[in-house]
Amino acid sequence: MHYREQYRVPPAFLLVIGISAITTVTILLAVGWSDLWAFLNGKPTEEGATLFWVFIGILALEALVAWMISSWCHVEMDAQGFRIKYPPIILRWKSRPWSQVTQITITQISPIGDLGGWGLRIGSVGPFRRAHVYAFEEGTYALFTLQSGRTVGMNIQRTADFRVFLETMVPGIPVLDSGQRLG
Repeated sequence: MHYREQYRVPPAFLLVIGISAITTVTILLAVGWSDLWAFLNGKPTEEGATLFWVFIGILALEALVAWMISSWCHVEMDAQGFRIKYPPIILRWKSRPWSQVTQITITQISPIGDLGGWGLRIGSVGPFRRAHVYAFEEGTYALFTLQSGRTVGMNIQRTADFRVFLETMVPGIPVLDSGQRLG
């Protein structure tokens, strides 16, 4: 039996990146067009070379942020444990065996209200001081407390399926669900 989820930052944020890129390029071109044009035509000025590399750096940064926003976070769980992959932050599967999990807490989380944003959020969540939470949508979250003291959290979109998975595959791990969010 497997349980899988995938999520990503709301794609509307790509519009914000596009507006930011267009604004930045427009300002760079408006301020230094003649120096940049001279640099590109083989008559470099000091300002032209600087503007060129600033231009390239900003476009690379905007492309990296766009990649992060459009990337999908994949979560898989089976009898061995859970795995997470979230490029470009986690390029290969990061696995945690069930033997490292001491308890699972089910709670309600708002990425903006509780964590300050979307994506991989590192910090504290309620009583959990060393948390890595993959936050993409408001709703039910499973927070896996590890033996090391770290907590790994993720959004659970199909709560009934997740409850059946936990009951079937990992019955020995305590599940704290005070709000009865899993039904």
